[in-house]
Amino acid sequence: MDQSRELMSLHECPHCHQPGVSSFEKLNSLFFAPASCRLCRKYSSLHYVHGLRAMIAWVVLTWVFIGVALYQGLWIYLTGSIPAMLFAVDKYLLNAPLLPLR
Repeated sequence: MDQSRELMSLHECPHCHQPGVSSFEKLNSLFFAPASCRLCRKYSSLHYVHGLRAMIAWVVLTWVFIGVALYQGLWIYLTGSIPAMLFAVDKYLLNAPLLPLR
């Protein structure tokens, strides 16, 4: 088996209930194009509510880091926005269930 395919995270398809949707396709299904399962070739997408939750979590955590940076006077805390974004994407988008498209 190809080693790159082993390392890629696959998510459960809502149609066939098998791991057949990559993380990249799952994230893109929120705004750009529906995700296609590699096994059954059916389409699915994320609901926009999960995108809103991720954005709100990222904004709130970013403002916390801005507040800490202002209070401490250390602007290095502003780089905390990057892990905050990764946390929001992982918690609210990658763990969200895909919805089947008809």
